[in-house]
Amino acid sequence: MPCRQGGAHTRTRRRTMSFPRLFPAPAWRGGAIFLACMAACGVSVAETYPTKPIRLIVPFAPGGAVDIVGRLMAQSLNESLGQAVIVENRPGAGGLLAMEEVAKAAPDGYTLAVGAAGPLTVSPALFKERKFDPLERLEPVIWYASTPGILVVNPALKANTVAELIALSKSGSRPLAMGSAGSGSINHLMGEYFQQVAGVSWMHVPYKGSSPALTDLVGGNVQVMMDIVPTATPLVKSGKLRALAVTTPKRSNMLPSVPTVAELGYPGFDASSWLSLNAPHGTPAAIIQKLNRALNEGLAKEDVRRRITDIGAEPEGGTPDRVTARLKLDIPRWSKLLETAGVTVQ
Repeated sequence: MPCRQGGAHTRTRRRTMSFPRLFPAPAWRGGAIFLACMAACGVSVAETYPTKPIRLIVPFAPGGAVDIVGRLMAQSLNESLGQAVIVENRPGAGGLLAMEEVAKAAPDGYTLAVGAAGPLTVSPALFKERKFDPLERLEPVIWYASTPGILVVNPALKANTVAELIALSKSGSRPLAMGSAGSGSINHLMGEYFQQVAGVSWMHVPYKGSSPALTDLVGGNVQVMMDIVPTATPLVKSGKLRALAVTTPKRSNMLPSVPTVAELGYPGFDASSWLSLNAPHGTPAAIIQKLNRALNEGLAKEDVRRRITDIGAEPEGGTPDRVTARLKLDIPRWSKLLETAGVTVQ
């Protein structure tokens, strides 16, 4: 009996010892070790990042508001990270060329994009053949600044308020002519958005940029226009144009006496030309966090905020999730407006 019990005990032990063969320990242990190593490597890379100059791609030509803000971003990153940030301008395809270049770059934090409302939310719908989805191809870093839109009219127009403009638009036998920076531009879409909300219809007259459109608005060749605060403000302050409303939830620091569309009876009205920083999809979260922290620190400085407000923009900041939320709001909204208005690439 003792022998039998011993034999039975031995067989039981062998069965117990053979059990792990069904679930090999090295496999799950190896996976856990691999994941731990990957996490540690990401943190390690972020600790030493950046070890070489960073490229910052701007989707428009030098000299405009996007370029100015992009160079301010570059300066803040340089001061915080202690590494050179080289700004490169890549205009074309409504800003998509720059976004595509960054999306194809290595996700290592050394190639970044100044994202803007146009290239990220309008151009993908205009250039459908390029099949560019910013939510899938890019990682958001920070919502850096917003540029309010502004509804302006020729001073000769008998409309001193938004209510009077709407009444005039509905009473006339001929529609008012609305200038824009071009078919599918962000200020064109802000104009279409306002018409939809206010229940009016204007005749769209596209130009090749805001400057010639504003010139014709001052000259009376068109009567109304949605522009952005930085470019329209000098003409408003000189009396050459009349400002009726801004398109953001808060009033503009540059024109604090001008009401918002929302406070004039259209709650929830919110449209702006905003700017973000973006990285290629797959960039380590630790690097994204480091870049986000660097720019938030810059935005906390009074001189940085002043330089942003001096050009008519509003400082933003916060987490990357703010960019994602705005993309999810603007992409379907502008896509629907483009379709409704029948806008195509010209």
